[in-house]
Amino acid sequence: MIHLFLALSFLFAPAPAMAGEVVRIVLIQDSPGVLFTSTEGFFVHRKSGAPLYLRPVLSATIGIKRGLTVNRFDSLEDELTFLPKEGGKISVERRPYAGIVRVKKKKGGLWVINEVDVEEYLKGVVPAEMASDWELEALKVQAIISRTYALYQKEEHQRRDFDLMSTVLSQVYQGGEVEDSRASLAIAETAGMVLTYGGRTALTFFHSTSAGPTEDAEERWNINLSYLKGVNCPLDRDSPYYQWKRTISLREMETAIRRLNHSVATVTLLAPLQWSRAGRILTLKVLHSEGEMVLKAEDLRAALGYKFLPSTRFTIDSFGTEIQISGMGYGHGVGLCQWGAKVMAEQGLKAGEILLYYYPGVTLQSYKEIKSFLKSN
Repeated sequence: MIHLFLALSFLFAPAPAMAGEVVRIVLIQDSPGVLFTSTEGFFVHRKSGAPLYLRPVLSATIGIKRGLTVNRFDSLEDELTFLPKEGGKISVERRPYAGIVRVKKKKGGLWVINEVDVEEYLKGVVPAEMASDWELEALKVQAIISRTYALYQKEEHQRRDFDLMSTVLSQVYQGGEVEDSRASLAIAETAGMVLTYGGRTALTFFHSTSAGPTEDAEERWNINLSYLKGVNCPLDRDSPYYQWKRTISLREMETAIRRLNHSVATVTLLAPLQWSRAGRILTLKVLHSEGEMVLKAEDLRAALGYKFLPSTRFTIDSFGTEIQISGMGYGHGVGLCQWGAKVMAEQGLKAGEILLYYYPGVTLQSYKEIKSFLKSN
């Protein structure tokens, strides 16, 4: 019987583990159930590594009972691993991902984490973060800074069970759904290349549209790095977010403030209190019928939605039952401006030149060259 088990295990063994730099990305948080599918099939393994089934399955609905359930069968496990057949991908809620997928039972529900080689990961990031019909040098810029950002987060979070989110809270990752040949070419032509400073991986923040100078990370987030000081960015005027207007009802604004766990009655005044040197609002004063408070502008932006309030570079044009807002730019304003990089690439600048402009003093080099240094420090 043991010999039969070994033979079957060999016959249906999953693809070999990846040899490159693997990053861990949270795809789903606190869900009551998740659907996994694959046209090629995938294997389900227990936390110990033992297979839950000897043969691959084509679909599995995961829920929670005492442990994680697979198609209503209670595995009694708090973690399961899904491994694709060689050359295949696993779809999570109909979106395909390379690499393996882990499901963990946590207090709030199911967490789904994709573990994938960083170069494969970038195929789901670069075209999600930048239009694939932009100049190839701009796409190379995005590939390098997204790779650098991912590996920086991996170094910082070794004691955590994930490195990155799949949203704007890290960088947008949409798996195989967005893969594009031009983006993949940019990734391949910059394979393994990262930005470093002082022998360490740089922290490569980026944003869509600066609409003026970029921000100093120390002023914004108390991060004092010489390559994250503000620079002039006069080239992003063609961005659809260079200037924008928004209207929101007073009631909706009050609801957003309450989402920040503030007890607020009827708001009677909302006014900027502090600005950054680059012109973005840092804090706002809120007067309401039962008192007053100070809000961080970035917190209010998160509560309202990043697309609704594209940046904190705005003015309040009128305040009443409706609030009229005029603004400029999209994103936090720190690091590289993607629309500025687009125009620089169109003007003939190479990726390295663009990167040095937005991150002064960094070095472009292979990640392999710095790994031994990182391990020893």
